[in-house]
Amino acid sequence: MKDTKDYSSKTLKGRNLAWLVATLVLDVLVLWVIAFHTAIDDLTPTTVAVIRASLTALLPIPVLILSSLISSDHKAILVFWRIKNPLPGARAFSVHAPADHRIDLAKLKKNVGEFPTAERDQNSKWYGLYKQVDSDASVVDSHKNYLLFRDIAAMSLLLVPTLPLVLYFSGFDSTRMCISAAWFLGQYLVTAFAARTTGIRFVQNVLAVHASRKVAGSKPTAPRSASTPASKNQ
Repeated sequence: MKDTKDYSSKTLKGRNLAWLVATLVLDVLVLWVIAFHTAIDDLTPTTVAVIRASLTALLPIPVLILSSLISSDHKAILVFWRIKNPLPGARAFSVHAPADHRIDLAKLKKNVGEFPTAERDQNSKWYGLYKQVDSDASVVDSHKNYLLFRDIAAMSLLLVPTLPLVLYFSGFDSTRMCISAAWFLGQYLVTAFAARTTGIRFVQNVLAVHASRKVAGSKPTAPRSASTPASKNQ
């Protein structure tokens, strides 16, 4: 029987909220050290606990605002560095399926039908396949990780210019402004790479499930219209 739990993009983002808040808590502590030249040793366990508890209570709303400032498609552009058809599903059959040794391409084609070639058609067809196996454990896990790293990358890039400006108008010197910008730029690059890796794995996991077995109720389908909301879950 198919798992009836809700594994929608919105629900998985909600589950990731605690991790997003934890990331910003770490960032605030790092900025505290940068801005006030506070030695790590001076941050006693009690001080850190108080700061962490206070920020955990205050940060969820700013995190949601930051995460919502950039659309899903624009976040994909920031992760995959592609302007046109940036979502990983757009190269599901032409690039990512052949690159995964778990996927028997002949069996996959037998189970899902002919592979589309146009990138938008690939994404649409892949999304239809994803909806058939969206409760599979490997799919849920890779999807959740992709959304987490993608959102952290987007927030980090937003903060690259924002925090130095805040420090500038607060009267801090250029050295601390540059260090804060470098911190968030580095965080963006690391999490963007992680999001790219987990996003591709998310696409491949969906196809691997379909290649390993004929999913109950599924049938070879033609690519759906590009107007379908396929991008919202990638």
